[in-house]
Amino acid sequence: MQLIRKGVLYTLLSFFGVIGNQSVVLAQQPDVQLYKQLYNYPFVFVSDSVVTTPPVISDSLFDEIARGIRFQVNRTELQKGDPFISLYNDSLVPWLKKHNLILREVFVKGAASPEGPYQNNVRLSCERAKRLIEFLSSNLDQPIANRPTNSKCVTEDYAYLVKLMQKAGDAEYQQVKAIWDASKGDELYCKKKLMALNGGTTWKRLLKVYFPTLRQSRLVLWFAVNPKHAPAARPKLTAAPKLAPMLTPTPQYFRTSHAGLLDIPGIANYVSQPVPVDTPVVKQYTRRHMIALRTNLLHDFLYVPQFGLATGGNIQLEYYPLSGHYTFNAGFTFHNHRHWDSHKFFQTRDVQLEVRRYFKGQGQFLGTYLGAYAQGTVYGIGFSATKGWEGEGGGAGLTIGHTCKLNKKGSLRLEFSLSAGAFVTVYDPYVWGNPINGTIDGLYYYDYHGSTSKFKERNHRFAWFGPTNAGIHLTYDIIYRKKKEVTR
Repeated sequence: MQLIRKGVLYTLLSFFGVIGNQSVVLAQQPDVQLYKQLYNYPFVFVSDSVVTTPPVISDSLFDEIARGIRFQVNRTELQKGDPFISLYNDSLVPWLKKHNLILREVFVKGAASPEGPYQNNVRLSCERAKRLIEFLSSNLDQPIANRPTNSKCVTEDYAYLVKLMQKAGDAEYQQVKAIWDASKGDELYCKKKLMALNGGTTWKRLLKVYFPTLRQSRLVLWFAVNPKHAPAARPKLTAAPKLAPMLTPTPQYFRTSHAGLLDIPGIANYVSQPVPVDTPVVKQYTRRHMIALRTNLLHDFLYVPQFGLATGGNIQLEYYPLSGHYTFNAGFTFHNHRHWDSHKFFQTRDVQLEVRRYFKGQGQFLGTYLGAYAQGTVYGIGFSATKGWEGEGGGAGLTIGHTCKLNKKGSLRLEFSLSAGAFVTVYDPYVWGNPINGTIDGLYYYDYHGSTSKFKERNHRFAWFGPTNAGIHLTYDIIYRKKKEVTR
């Protein structure tokens, strides 16, 4: 929107009246010489009493500096603990009264977040704008109803959503912006397309990360020096030719040296220092996993019937991209138990590669996932002097699992999984002693009774279809990146 004046007078809107959407004229360039922005309150501009033309507040500038009150979902009443209420009542209003400043104009914008029925959001955005205007008069002792109010209701503020995503460096910013640009201001069309984007996962993430910021009514205020308290000798403001540009949204600092305002005691302390433009706060998660180390406790503390406890090691590395649904996992399992006196052996080497699709996706990689795996194994297993096997095998299948956080950061996670598929192995049985003549010579032999000239290794084959693996995994991030979340 462009919050500007048409002609000489603004549209007068009482907070008891109806606040509607009105077409506005595109602002060409704001007057950079007449208004001073208070660095303690970046949403407040101050001018001399002789200035009669209000400042031009463009969409981009409004979104940068406006402040206001957040609302709960589907509610229009003020929340007592809102930070803006304390800032306004306890800090700004006493300062304005102390320096005899009077309200000249109010720029206000009410909005609703996109969730919920559209017609209900129309009501919410207008009611929230009214509540903010009503709040202004609660402690100012000035008749807000008699002041020009440049007001707009934005039913579902997708333009501001796009701006917040850009500020946060969101990975899906370009996708959301493209949909909003293609909608050409049609909020219903934009809503439909966003809800379908990436199977609905984007909408769910926006609902959690950005929508709370959109449920607010924001404002920018213009105050002027009360003529009754203005200095007797004060140069005319329009004759200050050397003032640096101040109101463009691109510069990061504002500075003033305007003599008329600086003549007023106390004002100079608030407008003469360079300060950064207040932009949405960017909150950073302390961790965003990129590569994680995982172990399967069922493999580490394996118990095998007829053999006993066969502790081993399982090491997996999982790579997480910056966003999306898919991760890539590589694992290695080994056991190396040799009990010569009881002829028991459990020696395995297994390599497994897996691709996972987490249903939540979008950089979360938590909750339920579905994976596809392939594996290769070599083994030597013996339960007694007459029962042993060695061979190689391979297989493939699907895994379903669920991952949950064990600490607040999410760097330590617990996972449960179950795999099913096909496993095919070629092997040979072996025994202790010569199987032909029964001689116990201290050696192991293949359990083969045919002609030695016809003997071939791995002449046995076995195929299995069904459950192939189970896991209780512990996962810890060893390489991580920062992830940003925008707040306001």
